[in-house]
Amino acid sequence: MQMVRTTIKYDGSALAGKSMDVADLAPSLIALSDLIKAANRQFNGDRSGVKILVNANLDQNCFELFIDLAQTLWESVSNLIADDRVATIKEIAEWIGILKPAAGGITLYALIKILRGKTVESTTIEKNDGKDVLQIHIYGDSNHVTVDKNVYEMYSNQVIRNHAIKVLEPLTKDGYDSLEFYDGKKKVYEHFDKSDVPSIDNGNLPEIQPQNVVISKIKTIVRIRKPAYEGNSKWTLVYKRAIEAAIEDKDWLEKFQSNVVSAPPGSALEVDMDEKVVINSKGEQIEEPVYTVTKVHSVAPPAEQIQLI
Repeated sequence: MQMVRTTIKYDGSALAGKSMDVADLAPSLIALSDLIKAANRQFNGDRSGVKILVNANLDQNCFELFIDLAQTLWESVSNLIADDRVATIKEIAEWIGILKPAAGGITLYALIKILRGKTVESTTIEKNDGKDVLQIHIYGDSNHVTVDKNVYEMYSNQVIRNHAIKVLEPLTKDGYDSLEFYDGKKKVYEHFDKSDVPSIDNGNLPEIQPQNVVISKIKTIVRIRKPAYEGNSKWTLVYKRAIEAAIEDKDWLEKFQSNVVSAPPGSALEVDMDEKVVINSKGEQIEEPVYTVTKVHSVAPPAEQIQLI
């Protein structure tokens, strides 16, 4: 188990007595828990579980809570292939902005503050020191920001983004002036005041979509090399070569994982599949394609099973 700690601090006249209305506190903490769990699910599927624990900070001037984030890797993770790495709880917390990123950079919460009320002119995926980053150009102020692809993926996930905003909800009420995540001493990770809080409903956070991503819709036959018998982990399929692909056909996946449908290794699947490719300004592919199976139409068993029948 891996565990990391951050501190959340609420400040304002409503907290003068070092107490906080549970009607304001509970939804904020539940949203924080949902945010961490949704981010873990996005990056790790069912390969790890997270738990959020709250402890009171009694040595305080405002209303503060220690937030302990614990991550457990399930036993089957030991069999993962090398490039199917689990994102650690420390990395996830750093990408969100409730811990300070070791290498610096813009976090999810920092990006929310930057883009609130702005219009995005263009977005492109680029390579920087071998890592995928997004260049986001903001309309009107000749400004651009560079963010890690993991931060972009969280921002683009509406569920994760809404949870992040709901954590800040106490600031929309009278008597609450600021909320910050810090190390419990002096190092502040992210700070929000009332003017920084976006609205979930009125759309003052722009969507960002890279212009140099090409998505091809494919109907084809793939062969199963390694299925995922539980959870949302990627499957290893053969399409021209071995590929990793998520299966988003939830109805079919549930039937397979509950043994209603049989599809052992070697079976052929007739599928609808998205192939996502990132290109540069010359139209050249700059990274490996990403595959997603959107619909499974039929299953053909391996050849030896057909012969036995």
